[in-house]
Amino acid sequence: MIALILAGAAAAVSLAALLFAWKSRQQTQGIERKFEALTLLLKEAERQRDGLRRELNELRSGALGVGRKVKTIEQQLAHTQARQDELSHNDPDARLYSRAMKMVELGAGVDEIVKECEIPMAEAQLLVTLHKSPNA
Repeated sequence: MIALILAGAAAAVSLAALLFAWKSRQQTQGIERKFEALTLLLKEAERQRDGLRRELNELRSGALGVGRKVKTIEQQLAHTQARQDELSHNDPDARLYSRAMKMVELGAGVDEIVKECEIPMAEAQLLVTLHKSPNA
């Protein structure tokens, strides 16, 4: 009788051990599948990171090139403005026309501009037409 009880207990323990092993194996397989899925996700994320890194480097290079080009254009513009200012100060006619435009802005009439700036009547009329303020 005791042998029968021991055999039954041994069978129950063996069955419990088998169930435990089977359940543990299922959990292990589930964990392995999750691990493989996470590994694939990690590889994809690394691939995307590398692609984004390449794009960022290309953008940096492009921005540096644009920055250099803008700097060159700014230097050319400054040189052109300086040259234009130099030419306008050296040209006596340009000074007369600049003065005439200032007079127009201040509200001077055509006759007054012709007299003060010694420019032809038609040019004075053109200056008044082009440069008079809209409020006048």
